[in-house]
Amino acid sequence: MKSILLILITIPIVSFGQLNKNLWKVSLMQGIAGFSDGANQAYLFHYSNSGKFEKWGIRPNEEAWKNKWAKDAAGNVIVGKEKFWLSSRSLVFLTDFHHATRFVKHRFNEVSVLYYATGHRNKKFYWSDGSEYSRKIKKKEWYWYVADMGISFIARSIGFYVSYDLIFK
Repeated sequence: MKSILLILITIPIVSFGQLNKNLWKVSLMQGIAGFSDGANQAYLFHYSNSGKFEKWGIRPNEEAWKNKWAKDAAGNVIVGKEKFWLSSRSLVFLTDFHHATRFVKHRFNEVSVLYYATGHRNKKFYWSDGSEYSRKIKKKEWYWYVADMGISFIARSIGFYVSYDLIFK
């Protein structure tokens, strides 16, 4: 596994010719998505280990899910009656840490896909067939896509590691 990671790291160092021009933006977005995912996993599975969640006033998930539902006069949760409009659906990320970190992870994954899609370096060149000019797009080799995805994966893994293993564990 280490040799595969080493190869994926050295490919872009040796030649940047075919890498996606937005790869660094994609890697940053993937790093943030990985960090958010690591925070989410630490929250769900190691809440009491670090003490940081309690210190920051973040309630455990066993209690936090109640934040999306309204309460009656006695303080009992009324499951099915939303606390505020869309609090159990599209605005659920505003109710607890678990949903907030999932929201961040998904949005940064989506942004990284957009950056990647707009960053291709398909260079156009023209040649003459004798009578008129034609256009052809230079194709990117498959292994450059593998290198792009490998770098993106490494960035996401680093973000996850920093959050899950270094900060919250």
